[in-house]
Amino acid sequence: MKQDLADEWEFNFAGPSKVIVWTSPCLVCSKLFQVRVLSESVALAPVGELEWVFSLVVTTLALLYLAIARYRKSRLTATGQQDDLPEDPGKGQSVPQENSQGLLDPGDGGEPDSRLNLAPETAESSGSFLPPLFFPSSESRDPGLQFWQFHIQRMPLAHILFDTEGRFLGWNAGAERLFGYSSQEVLGQTSDLIVPPERRSQIAQLLQRLTQGDLNAHSINENLTKSGQTIICEWYNTPLFKHPGRFAGILSMVQDITDRWESELTLQSVNREMTTLLNAINEVVLLFDARGCYLKILPTDSPLLERAASQLVGKTLHEVFESTLADRFLDYIQRTIQEQKSCNLEYELTLGDRLVTFSAKLSPLNGDRVLWVARDITDRKHIQALLRRYAFTDPLTGLANRCSFVKRLGTAMHNAYNDLRATASTGEVHSPKVAVLLLDIDRFRIVKYSLGHWVADRLLVATAKRLQSCLNPGATLARIGGDEFAILLTDITTLADVIQLADRIQSAMRFPFSLDEHEIFSSVSIGIALDNGGYARSGELLRDADTALHYAKQQGQGQYVSFAQDMHEGAIARLQLETELQRAIARTAHPNSPESQPFQVYYQPIVSLSTGNIVGFEALVRWHHPIRGFISPGEFIPVAEETGQIGAIDRWVMNEACRQLGWWQQRYPAAADLTMSVNVSGVNFAQVGIIERIEQTLRSSGICGRYLKLEITESVIMKNTGAALALLDRIKALGINLSIDDFGTGYSSLARLHELPINTLKIDRSFVNRMRGLDESSDIVQTTIALAHTLGLDAIAEGVETSQQVELLRTLDCDYAQGYFFSKPVDSEAALNLILSDRQLFNNG
Repeated sequence: MKQDLADEWEFNFAGPSKVIVWTSPCLVCSKLFQVRVLSESVALAPVGELEWVFSLVVTTLALLYLAIARYRKSRLTATGQQDDLPEDPGKGQSVPQENSQGLLDPGDGGEPDSRLNLAPETAESSGSFLPPLFFPSSESRDPGLQFWQFHIQRMPLAHILFDTEGRFLGWNAGAERLFGYSSQEVLGQTSDLIVPPERRSQIAQLLQRLTQGDLNAHSINENLTKSGQTIICEWYNTPLFKHPGRFAGILSMVQDITDRWESELTLQSVNREMTTLLNAINEVVLLFDARGCYLKILPTDSPLLERAASQLVGKTLHEVFESTLADRFLDYIQRTIQEQKSCNLEYELTLGDRLVTFSAKLSPLNGDRVLWVARDITDRKHIQALLRRYAFTDPLTGLANRCSFVKRLGTAMHNAYNDLRATASTGEVHSPKVAVLLLDIDRFRIVKYSLGHWVADRLLVATAKRLQSCLNPGATLARIGGDEFAILLTDITTLADVIQLADRIQSAMRFPFSLDEHEIFSSVSIGIALDNGGYARSGELLRDADTALHYAKQQGQGQYVSFAQDMHEGAIARLQLETELQRAIARTAHPNSPESQPFQVYYQPIVSLSTGNIVGFEALVRWHHPIRGFISPGEFIPVAEETGQIGAIDRWVMNEACRQLGWWQQRYPAAADLTMSVNVSGVNFAQVGIIERIEQTLRSSGICGRYLKLEITESVIMKNTGAALALLDRIKALGINLSIDDFGTGYSSLARLHELPINTLKIDRSFVNRMRGLDESSDIVQTTIALAHTLGLDAIAEGVETSQQVELLRTLDCDYAQGYFFSKPVDSEAALNLILSDRQLFNNG
C-alpha cells in the first residue's frame, strides 16, 4: 500500500507479535527507518513467549537490514557509488558490494514497489537465496546475508526452512539442539523425519493452507527426536513468496513446550477436578479487590452464582446487589483487608425461585484482595431446624417431648423460687406455684399387642388431643415416653385446682375412642406432685410424680394419687430391695462360692386326707437377707415378678427342689414315691426353651418325670390358651403332673377346662378360710371338688389351719390338703425327719 510520504509493509508472522515496517525511499537513502513491535502484555508473558518475541524482533531486523542493503546496492550500482555498509555485523569496515537486483524493485513510476520479494529474479539465482542464510560462509560478501547468518545461528529457538514440497532447506543450531539431527542429516529430507506417522496427514493439510496464503499457521504438534523421544513443539510458520507473489517456501520457528504442555494439561485436570469438587460440595470461590469488585470466579458455571460469571467479573457489589446487602458485604471485605485475618458470615440470596442460605469464609490475599469461599448450607440449615424441632417435639403427637418438658419445668420452678423469695420478704403466705401430673394409659400394651402398633399410635394421638382439650391456656402437655404423658401447671394456688383437672381428665377419658373399625375404652392413671419451693431440681419433682403414679396404678385403673413423703421413703426402700434382690440372684449362679447362698428352699408337706400320710412336698423359696434376716415371699416375689427377675428364681428353685428329691429317693426308701410340686411363673412359662430346661433338670437330678408336679396359675394359661395347650401337652409328654394353682381366683374358662392336660385343681386358701360349715360359705370349695372329680382330677386344698377345716374337707371328699395345721414350710433337714417318722401327720380315725 502506497502513501504520500511512506510505504508500509506488514509482515504477519505467525507469532505472538506483529511487526510493522515503514520505509520511504528518501528515508532509506539517509539510513533512517523505523520498526514498531506490537505485542500483547509482553511484560506479563511467560519466559518462553519472551523468547519468541526476541527471535521475531531479531529476525525482522535482519530481514529489514537485508532489504535496505539490497535496495541501496541497486541504487548505488545505478549511480556508480560505493556502499559503506559493514560486511560483517560487529565490524566497522566497508567493503565494495557486487551489483545485484534489489529486493525492493522500483515500479513504473520509479518508486519502489510495495511487494516484498525474498529472492531476486535473475537467471543466476533461480533458486531461493534463503538456504545460505542458515549456513555461514566466509566467501559471502553480502553484508545483509552475513548479518542474517550471524544471528540466525545464534537464535535460542529452532529455525527451519522448508521448500514448496515440504523438504528441509535450512536447519539452524537451535534445530540441531531440539531434534538431535545435524543439518547435513536433514537437508533434502521431508518433514516426515520429525513427524509421527499418525500426524503426517495433518502436517500435509497445514502445508496446503500455507501454500494458499494462510498467514496464521500456528500449530502445536507432536514431534520425534533423533533418539525416538516424542516431544510437544509449538510451531510458528511464515509462508515466503518469490516475486511476483509465487510461493517459495516456509520459514518456521519451533520451541519445545513439552514441560509447559504437560503442566497445562495438569493444570486443566486440576481445574476440572476443582470445578467438579466445588460443584459437588456446593461451593463457589470469589476473588474481590478492596472496592468490592469481582476479579475472578471459580467455577465459572457454578449454580450458586446470581448471574453468569462473565457478567460478574469486573462489576462491583453495588452493581450486583441492592444497597443494604452490598454495603454489608463490602464492610466485611474491607474489614478483612484492614485486620488481615479471616472472618465468617452467613447470608441469604434468592437464586431463581429458591432462597439459598450461604456460609462464607473471607480470607485476606496479597494484602489488598479477599478470597471469598461461599458454601450452600440450605439443606444443612433445614436439617438443623428439623433436629431442633425433633429435639424438643414428639414426632408422633406433635407435643413437647421429655427434653422440652424438663426444660420448661426447670424454668417454671426457677420463677416459682423467685416468687417465693419475693413473697417471703413481704410476709405473704406462699402457695404452691408449680404442679406436675404424670399420666399413663391403662392397658395400653393390650391394645398394642392385640390390634397392632398402628392402632396403638392412633390411640396415643387421640389421647393427646383429648388431654389437650382438658387444659387451660398456659398449661404444657408433653409426651415423655411410650404411653406416658406429663402436664405442667404454673401459678397453682391450691391442690384443689390440680384435683379438679384430674377429675376433668378422668371424666373425658370415659368416652370411647373410635379408631378405624375399633371402639376402644381407655383410662389413665395419674400421679401428682406439687412444688412449694422445696425442690432443688426438676428431676426430683418428676421423680415424686412418678412415684405417685406407681401408687395410683396399684389402686387399679383410672385412679389418681397425690405424692406424699412416705411414698418417697417407700420408693427408696423398694429400689433398695430391687438392687439387693438382683445381687442375690447373681450369687445363685455361683453355687460353689464361699459366700452363703441367699435363697433357701423350704418344703411344705402335702397330706392325703384319706390316710393322713405325706404324699409329697411343695417347694417354697425363702430369702435370707444378710441384715434383715428372712424376707417374706409376699414382699420380694411381687418385686421379682414386676422387674422380670422371677424367672431366674423359678429356675433355681426347680433345680434345687428336684436335686433334693433325687437325693432323698436315692438314700431313703420311704421317699421313693414322694412328689415335688414347684411353682412356674408366667414369665418362666412363656420363655423359649422351658422344655429343654425341664429335661435338663430331670437328668441332672436323676428323678422321673412322674414325681415332678408343676403348678401354673389359671391366669397364665388363659392369656393364650392355644399356645398354652401346646406347651402343656409337651410337658405332659415328659410324664410330669400339672396342677392349676389358686383355682377360682383368676379368669378360668370352664368351657375349656376339660381340654387342659392337667391332673390337679388346687383350691385357693381364701375359699378354705371362709368355710364355717356345710353351708354357703363352703359352696365354692364343694363345687370345685365336685368339678375336679367330674373331670377325673384330684383336688388339693391350700391354707388349711384348723381341724374343723380338715373335717369339712374330708366330708366334701377332698383328696389332699396342705397348711399350717399339718406343718409350716420347713428346711430340708426337718422335711427329712417328717419323711422318716412314718410320714403320718394326723389321725384319720
